[in-house]
Amino acid sequence: MEFRIQYCKLCGYQGRAEELASELRDRFGVEASVEEGLFGQFDVRMDGEVVASRGQTFIRRMVAHGAPSPDEVLASIERHLAVSEGDACALPEARASQTKPEGS
Repeated sequence: MEFRIQYCKLCGYQGRAEELASELRDRFGVEASVEEGLFGQFDVRMDGEVVASRGQTFIRRMVAHGAPSPDEVLASIERHLAVSEGDACALPEARASQTKPEGS
């Protein structure tokens, strides 16, 4: 597993990107690189796939000010890992509606 964080230098996201990379290294024991990206960009890629982002298009980056918080990024990564490793648990809609507590 490898992480790459692309950030907007003009927006002042470099510090947040460096802190996040350190957190990812500590938490997952993996390589995490940081590089300057496009205006307004703050993307976190895991093995080449975007797992957290503050906007993929210029317009979206302009509307969604600020880089995502470390908690938001870590939650997104953990969700992505759970789904890709088959650890996510969800009941199908039909079954969920049939499952009612007794006495209802």
